[in-house]
Amino acid sequence: MTRCSAIPAAICMMLASCGSQEVPSQPSTEAADTALGSTATGDITGTYEVKNADGTVIMETINADGTYVDAMADGTETESGTWRIGDGGTLCFDPEGDAPETCFTGGEPGKDGSFEARDADGNIQSTVRKVEDKTETPTESSAE
Repeated sequence: MTRCSAIPAAICMMLASCGSQEVPSQPSTEAADTALGSTATGDITGTYEVKNADGTVIMETINADGTYVDAMADGTETESGTWRIGDGGTLCFDPEGDAPETCFTGGEPGKDGSFEARDADGNIQSTVRKVEDKTETPTESSAE
């Protein structure tokens, strides 16, 4: 259960980028298509900072191939597995090993883009924020 606390980050991000449930002006013709890469769910791939209720911070990477990896700030991997879009637009994570799949919902993003991830009972599990991928090499951008 503690390992799954990091998982809500991804689900919230997915739901935050989706927003299809709160946009009544757009027809929901694509809402039935929840396959990976669906325009109904938007592109949720990327890296997220997940601040759990217990104060721990985990970096979660959601990959386009349906896998995810959770790691501590120092890069130590804490969990990996597969993810999918579940019923009702939830984001579900199935960690490798014996731990069961867990699904989460996300709240509306705040001004800073962060949102709350909630478990099946509606309890806030974490605050999630997408992290920009800034992988510049300083040697290439140095002055001559």
